[in-house]
Amino acid sequence: MRSHLSLALGIITACSTHHGAGPDAGGNCSGTETQCNGLELQTCTDGTFETTQTCSGACLESLGGCVDCDPSLGNTCNANTAVMCNADGSFGSTIMACGEGTACSGGTCNDACTADGVDLVYVVDESNDFLSFDPRKLPGDPFTMIGVLDCPHNNTSIEVPAQGVIPFSMSIDRNGKAWVLYASGELFNVSLTDASCTAVNNVIGAGGMELFGMGFSTDSVGGNTEHLFIAGGGQSAQPMGKLADIDTTVTDLTPTVLGTLTAASDYSPELTGTSEAKLFGFYPVLTSGPAYVQEIDKTSGAPIGQVWNLGTSGLGNQITDWAFAQWGGVFYVFVTTADSNGIRTSTVRAIDRTTNTYSVVLPNVQYFIDGAGVSTCAPITIQ
Repeated sequence: MRSHLSLALGIITACSTHHGAGPDAGGNCSGTETQCNGLELQTCTDGTFETTQTCSGACLESLGGCVDCDPSLGNTCNANTAVMCNADGSFGSTIMACGEGTACSGGTCNDACTADGVDLVYVVDESNDFLSFDPRKLPGDPFTMIGVLDCPHNNTSIEVPAQGVIPFSMSIDRNGKAWVLYASGELFNVSLTDASCTAVNNVIGAGGMELFGMGFSTDSVGGNTEHLFIAGGGQSAQPMGKLADIDTTVTDLTPTVLGTLTAASDYSPELTGTSEAKLFGFYPVLTSGPAYVQEIDKTSGAPIGQVWNLGTSGLGNQITDWAFAQWGGVFYVFVTTADSNGIRTSTVRAIDRTTNTYSVVLPNVQYFIDGAGVSTCAPITIQ
């Protein structure tokens, strides 16, 4: 926002002089004098300044009125391209054409949340079914099948769980790419449109982070940059573990360990982040108390503030799959449990952050969901 504010202030300052005096939108004048009042070019008519043109770029009296840009501000935007601003106020040479999912603002290309479907929740199940989840379709069917993942996982350095190499966790970045972690410790980028996979050159097990939950969170409130946060580390989703982050804009995806997770849980948490620059964890608890959601300090891994409980007791049966994402100020938790006979039940549960109400929104889902992800482009409130 600072660059936008600077631009506005720069335009107002540049246009506020009229031969040494401030703008006079309707005051006395003589001859054919002109002045700038914001983006309005005003001309003296019968002794009074009247707006004769509204500038689309900038109004600078020193340059004769309407120009493309204010050279004192440096780089600027010409449509969706970052360009230099020439000394005469015209657009100069191209610095960068902003690509898909980005927009030019303040003379630079920033993530703009324009990729198709980037504001939805996405899930993957143990059968590699990759689906979108649109909460606006509830209480109907919110799932839409995109495709079946066929990611080329081949790592053998991590002990594979009994159920095989299945998806373990996932998240979505602002550019509209899914990041899917398999139980082999390998990361893949997945297309939101056709479920095609691209291997990511991650360092498997670096910093003790072999398997983990994950979620993107913006670096600042309402910001355009973000980091991927990961939580856990061990091969069995044991409780506690570490909190680390990954800068996904660079080639080296080695995680930076930030601290130790200290909130009580039977397993390490799944994560979801928001455009508020916040990070939340879902902590599975079976019988000793209710499972819950709580904010996580992104610098240390410590729990922060309010606890949102999933009911008043534990999840009951053995939990086999869980995933977690926020959308529109609601935490959606995807939980699969197994009874003593091994019969599994998959549910979708919701906690409204505003009303603090908890409900089971879908009591019997056909998918055993292992990963859920949402980008920081998703809404945090519904008006």
